[in-house]
Amino acid sequence: MRQLQLLRRHVNIGAKPPINRDRLDLLQISSQQQATMVNYRMTRSYSTDVDIGKQLQQVFNDMDELDNREIMNINDASSGLQISKGQNAQELLKSICRQPLSGAEQVQGVAMLWMYYQRMTTEEKLSVTEQLQAQLMPSMETHISAMDIDELSSCYLHLRKMHVPNSDSTLERILARALKLIELEVGGRVIPLSALSRLLVAINLERAFFTPLVCRNFTPHLERHIADCQTEQQVRLLSTCLFQLHTLIDDELLDKYKQRVGNLLQAGTISRATPKALLKLLHMLNLPVWSNRNTALIRHLMLELRDCLPQLESSDLKSVCRTFLHHQEPATLIQPLKEATEELLQREPSADALSCAVPFADLQQRDAYIRQFRELLESKAAWELPNASGHFFSVLRALKIADVRYCDAYWTAVMGQLETCPKQQQHLRFLRHCQRYMNFNNNLGGTYRHHNIERKLSRMCLDAIEHSVAGRLPSKFAHLAAFVMAYGHTPFAWKKFPNLLLSKVLAMAPQFDILDCFLLSRGMQIACELRFRQHVPSLLAMQLSTLDSVLLSCSERHLANSEEQPLGASELSVIVRTLSHRKSLKNTQIYNVALSRYKTLQCEDLNSRVVRDMAYNFNSSHFFVPELLESMFDYVAQQHEHVTGDTVEKVLTCAYNLGYTPASLESLDYAATVLLRDFDHMSGLSLVQSCLALCFYKTIPEQLINQVFCVKFIQRIEDEIQICYSKATYPGLVLNRVMQLNRTVCLDLPETNVPWFQQNYVEAQLSKKPFVPSDFSTEVKHFLKALLKDENYFRCNHTTPYGYQIDFVIHFDKDKKPMPATPVEATMLDRITKVAILLLKLDSFCENDLTALRGPESLKMKHLEMMGYKVLQINEHDWNSKYMLAPGAKANYLKCLLQISS
Repeated sequence: MRQLQLLRRHVNIGAKPPINRDRLDLLQISSQQQATMVNYRMTRSYSTDVDIGKQLQQVFNDMDELDNREIMNINDASSGLQISKGQNAQELLKSICRQPLSGAEQVQGVAMLWMYYQRMTTEEKLSVTEQLQAQLMPSMETHISAMDIDELSSCYLHLRKMHVPNSDSTLERILARALKLIELEVGGRVIPLSALSRLLVAINLERAFFTPLVCRNFTPHLERHIADCQTEQQVRLLSTCLFQLHTLIDDELLDKYKQRVGNLLQAGTISRATPKALLKLLHMLNLPVWSNRNTALIRHLMLELRDCLPQLESSDLKSVCRTFLHHQEPATLIQPLKEATEELLQREPSADALSCAVPFADLQQRDAYIRQFRELLESKAAWELPNASGHFFSVLRALKIADVRYCDAYWTAVMGQLETCPKQQQHLRFLRHCQRYMNFNNNLGGTYRHHNIERKLSRMCLDAIEHSVAGRLPSKFAHLAAFVMAYGHTPFAWKKFPNLLLSKVLAMAPQFDILDCFLLSRGMQIACELRFRQHVPSLLAMQLSTLDSVLLSCSERHLANSEEQPLGASELSVIVRTLSHRKSLKNTQIYNVALSRYKTLQCEDLNSRVVRDMAYNFNSSHFFVPELLESMFDYVAQQHEHVTGDTVEKVLTCAYNLGYTPASLESLDYAATVLLRDFDHMSGLSLVQSCLALCFYKTIPEQLINQVFCVKFIQRIEDEIQICYSKATYPGLVLNRVMQLNRTVCLDLPETNVPWFQQNYVEAQLSKKPFVPSDFSTEVKHFLKALLKDENYFRCNHTTPYGYQIDFVIHFDKDKKPMPATPVEATMLDRITKVAILLLKLDSFCENDLTALRGPESLKMKHLEMMGYKVLQINEHDWNSKYMLAPGAKANYLKCLLQISS
């Protein structure tokens, strides 16, 4: 019976799982106690927290539901068990252990003992666990063969909840017997769903087993239960089972369950009147392994829950909130969630509640939330709550706090946890701090450093790589190595990465998956940005070259494998970002192949998260895929009621930057409607960029212009600049976009009567940035001077009244003869032809199409023509092409361009 020992994944197999202290179970007790406890249960909901780091807690939440059914089983039992109504747990335990009871009676006694166990102190619980092992387990062993699957599953679940370890021989036999019964009934009698759910929850406690192997025979039974699913209770139990067994659930089985759920939703069997079933479904469908494929159903479930939000328990409300923040839809939940989380924060002033409320906060609420954050940060009790560091980190990022004092206080507190809490070493829990620090440091542009936390985490990572099994697992190693590479704090860190990392990367290269490569490239990127920006030592350059080769070979393998198993949009986006982290990889064939693979994507399963990722990659790579851009606009048009303004802004900005115009202007009308709806929930920068794109398409509504060009919105922009935490880039970016929007509205929409108020800004920017001619412009200037015979006939780096810069301006008289440049801007009344020569560099065009001019350049040309210029272009790619190397080719090219006869 000890063969199960071979299946255990962890060495500390007897370790005790965390204790859920706040639950009571209704067991076989007095009617008055039953009524009291039933009322208590009626006020509770079941947690469905979707955080990947909280899946273990979900196991205990699933126990709550199983206990409710266990109560009914015990109350309905017809056995003649007459256990003393014991005044305490010890008497009940003695009755169970000493009386000659049947197996069924012992199982009921164990379930009853659980009620008392919940109320005990830690020392009393340890004592009960020891007595169970010493007294009950030996006597129970003789009854195992006579127990049915319900009794086995109930017994195993409650004993595991009371921390009897899996290494106990009797408990091993109980589990082995249950698994054997399930195996024997494959193709025969279907195992009750309640028994399957109990076993799955108990087996996943502490993740002590390799679930796909232990539970491989559960799937046939679940298939039959899905086909027969007709009630809300079955939906809840099946959702629990699929969540616990997700590694064995294929697309076909999941689709069958989703279809069954859809039918039950349509029939009204599950609806807003059954929030617990909706929450169970929501949690199961939002698992990271398949959440992107379930967006439509998740959206439906969240819309059903909308009216229930004020009545949800805090844990469930937090779960819905985090689900929304991940999927960024449906938009109609923004205001209800804002109101519900504000009420939650008043009832429960914790870091967890604050992390849910902050993303929906108005600008006016920010100061109050910062004060509350500071108070919680200084509270010892707040740090003792589960996952406190994660919730504090979410608040720190969402509030965009740039005050170094708060940042230092947070990371110093994390340091204290790492040094005083042994649990941080278990299961590499400290890795979550590594990932958070890398993201936080990146958001602040590398301007913030906490060297103590870097040193501590780096040493912990290196120690795990050298001395633990994690250093031999590619997925774990990639997380560990990324942090060490990023921040160093190792011997000779000033000139190279540790040799150990390089040797392990080379050895594990064939096993790295898409995410592993992404993490390694992020570590390399941060290292080059933070530690080696000014100088790359020769030894490090060799190591970087080697790592680049590994990333290229892995990416090539992932792309090649996609022919058999097609990549999803999310996976492809990760590959593209992996390669784009390294400038040396952006000019490779593999990078272009990865980008071109976007053309083969199927767009049926788009959702807001995928659309945003695709927009980011297209923006950063300047890659032009009309089919996908069109599908993004189609998604906005079809789901305009559900997509948020931020998602619409990402699509509009991406299309504008790439110079793409959608096939139908209807999608732009829907986009404008979404912006007006979410105007108060979007950042000023997002609104300005969205308006600029709509101006490019000439579809911006007058109402939106009026809301942007008013004193209230300008003050809002100024307030955002004051509180932003990336002072090095954000203010300049916002002011520049406002200037561009003001210029575009003045030139394209003069009927709106918006004044030009950016002249001082334009002049200030010109004084800050002295003109530095490039080799390209210097060479063109040389040929122009030779062609026109006099340098006075053209003006270099000319600035127009609206702040556009023109590389060369040439004036021709009415006889088409060049004439000296006028000191002031000429008009059409002077009968002078103004020729603007624009030097178009490679980044003026899309990466994969040198004929596709990007939006900002197209808009500039259109505006210059409106200002009376005849616009001519010189493409850097053509200028430096082979046929231009012939003697006199460039001079002849300029003659033809300017239509000047020799």
